[in-house]
Amino acid sequence: MKRILAGILVLLCGTSACTSTFLAGKDGKGYFLGSTSDAAYQRFCASGDLLSVLADTLLPQEIRDKLFRATCSEERSRAAVKELYGQMTPEQRKDLRTAFKRQGYDINYIPC
Repeated sequence: MKRILAGILVLLCGTSACTSTFLAGKDGKGYFLGSTSDAAYQRFCASGDLLSVLADTLLPQEIRDKLFRATCSEERSRAAVKELYGQMTPEQRKDLRTAFKRQGYDINYIPC
């Protein structure tokens, strides 16, 4: 399964549709951080997983709050998540991905 997801990401990067976030997968289903689909909302927000992930980071509270609002509020926005993620330092991005891993997610991240 991980090879399939990695292959999809390579294809996305090769076709200029690369994302600036990452794919977080659990129970065989993966979603890009910042996806506004109902399925991603259920996985990250309704389940409470994103709150657990954010609590498991060393990110400043302001970044946690903005990331949660951009992902889980009525005004959720892929562009806002991508912009916020782009403003984070490499260490903060790694901290976030690592927190997802500690919460049971598989992470597929390919910088483009």
